[in-house]
Amino acid sequence: MRQGLPIFCLLLIGLVTGSALAQSSSDAQIVPLCELQTKFAQGEHRNAQVQGVYLSGIEGQYLVTSNCSGKSTYIEFELRTHQLQKQFVRLSNRTNTKKHVSGDGDPVLVVFEGEFFGPPAPDPKLPDAFRKNYHPGWDPKNASMTKMVVHAIQRVQLLPADHPCAPPKSDPQQWPCFKNPTP
Repeated sequence: MRQGLPIFCLLLIGLVTGSALAQSSSDAQIVPLCELQTKFAQGEHRNAQVQGVYLSGIEGQYLVTSNCSGKSTYIEFELRTHQLQKQFVRLSNRTNTKKHVSGDGDPVLVVFEGEFFGPPAPDPKLPDAFRKNYHPGWDPKNASMTKMVVHAIQRVQLLPADHPCAPPKSDPQQWPCFKNPTP
């Protein structure tokens, strides 16, 4: 029993060190959201870690960033790990929980890991003229040209009041980083 304790301690130290190294290396792999939103080709997709501001509401769930105003990424969840899920739900629903209502959620700063999709490719059965001019989006209003299927929540925190995407206190429904073009 006494010999097993030092081995257990060494294993525990190795696990803690390994997870700390894995976390710091995973931070280095974060791809800027604006880069993905602007450079992904039609039909392109790949796995990515992305940081952004998560906004949810009755019309959908979106990821936005301050340096790419006017663009949003539609979010779908297919979580493979539920780490941080409770904290994510709690932070994004703080106001609704206090008011005992359902509606738009609170903005939160997140790092998501999952599959990122560029603009959807039009149906190949459409005539060429339609395919060249038809640019469907991923969300119900066709405003988000990119989509992310989230497999893991890597980080979640309240959106600081001084963040460029924070809503003005005068009208919290006016998100400065979420200005979709009118249809």
